[in-house]
Amino acid sequence: MNTQHDITVSGKPLNPPKPPAKPHMLLWIDTETTGISRTNAKLLEIGMIATSMDGIEEHDRFICPVRPDHVSLYDLDPKVLRMHLDNGLLDTVMETEPNEYGYANVARNLSEFLNTEASQYVLHPAGTNVDYDIDILTNQLAPHLHPDWLRALANHRKLDLSTYRISDLALDHNPYQGHTGTHRVEDCITRDRNDYTTYLDRLIEHERNQQ
Repeated sequence: MNTQHDITVSGKPLNPPKPPAKPHMLLWIDTETTGISRTNAKLLEIGMIATSMDGIEEHDRFICPVRPDHVSLYDLDPKVLRMHLDNGLLDTVMETEPNEYGYANVARNLSEFLNTEASQYVLHPAGTNVDYDIDILTNQLAPHLHPDWLRALANHRKLDLSTYRISDLALDHNPYQGHTGTHRVEDCITRDRNDYTTYLDRLIEHERNQQ
């Protein structure tokens, strides 16, 4: 049975114009946390940068330290503790104003940023182990935002640089050379974007050689 009902005006079908398609963008995501648990690790820093699909042209960004409501040195894995003491992140977090950089206010600001981006673009999450970052953001900020708030605003298709790097390992290449970095979100996103453009350049060169 055909259940389609056309909208008519004066007996003529009305076909309203479709809204223009939103451009596709990469949403680079990285978090720094107190550990590796997707449920219990606490957020220390959040980074998101929207770029063109080739990762080159940057549009908007959200870079913010986070002060957990309840955290002690015992919450940090010893390796993570040393890392974030060395890179200054723990000092930055402890010097922040608790209300301004606490979970509730950061969640509000991040939600406003993402809603604005999602209203303009189709957002494809990108990064290293990006599902981890999505899970930790969802779980830690759940009391302040609706469930799956991030997944609702971003496309289910993601770009994970781990796939490229594992492929490099299969070719006996070392994709992690020079990856020590500072373990701050902006630095990690810059690394991922640089690696991504390198992989794209290799694909372009391969296509040229096939012609």
